[in-house]
Amino acid sequence: MPDGKPSFVGFWNLPYTPNMAAKEGEANVPYTDAGRAAFKNHDSKDDPTSLCLYPGMPRIMQSPYPMQIIQTPEYVTILFEYMRQWRAIPTDNRKHPENLPPSFMGDSVGKWEGDTFVVDTIGLNDRTWLDTAGHQHTADMHLTERMRRTPDTITLEYTVDDPKMYSKPWVQQRVIRPLQAVHGLPELIEYSCEENNQDVRHLISTKPNADR
Repeated sequence: MPDGKPSFVGFWNLPYTPNMAAKEGEANVPYTDAGRAAFKNHDSKDDPTSLCLYPGMPRIMQSPYPMQIIQTPEYVTILFEYMRQWRAIPTDNRKHPENLPPSFMGDSVGKWEGDTFVVDTIGLNDRTWLDTAGHQHTADMHLTERMRRTPDTITLEYTVDDPKMYSKPWVQQRVIRPLQAVHGLPELIEYSCEENNQDVRHLISTKPNADR
């Protein structure tokens, strides 16, 4: 970039990760007793996104939809095809607001550590899941993302810090690759969850003792 920072500008494919425990296995998730119970007792039919609620963080960063990054000296802005969401991340080392109301996407602020872009997110509500598999979090979750540009990709490391649910920070790595639109389509297309949400009435409980 003109200011000497690495450029994240462009269209990118997010690596779909429906289960954050898929690589290491459930046995290696650093649960607390409360976190293990919350995961064990969740019900797939209650997935918040099935009701068109925003996916929250970090789930939107591992969804099967592309994104666009627009970068200036003041902001790194991420535009998501999924639910037509966005993140405008300031890069001026500002602090989070003092009276931050909980929200689905929280409040994100960024800073540069050399060539690494570090994003700090707090203020998330507890109405989202970390992933499709149903790993849970509380409103006290603190998320840290570290993004680095390689010649062809963006490497993303993020850390879920939620002591009520996880006994130590849960670290994940991803590789974000460039998007190549096909079939004459634009890079990002319109997404309207409410318009074509046909599955809600077909959802069934995954609870073993649920009345079906």
